[in-house]
Amino acid sequence: MSDCLDDDAPPSAKLVVKVLEYADEPLTQGEISDRTRLSPRTVRSSIKRLKNRDVIEERVYIPDARKQIYVLADAVEECLQAGERSPESAEAV
Repeated sequence: MSDCLDDDAPPSAKLVVKVLEYADEPLTQGEISDRTRLSPRTVRSSIKRLKNRDVIEERVYIPDARKQIYVLADAVEECLQAGERSPESAEAV
């Protein structure tokens, strides 16, 4: 994952990326907060940082247009998937 994010990303931002990576669907800020057990303020700060670095994308939540949903950017998702497939990422036994 470090190849897909900048090295100075805080642990909270990395956790948000992991939660979005394993989510089956886009998540709202509240859902991210619930799944990570981070405070809403920390999640909001992480989302802002990740959006500014084009790591995640913000979309309108159709059932409630006052909310946004978040997904990983395509390039980041491909990078994470490539990291999982590479033999270097597998740990030696």
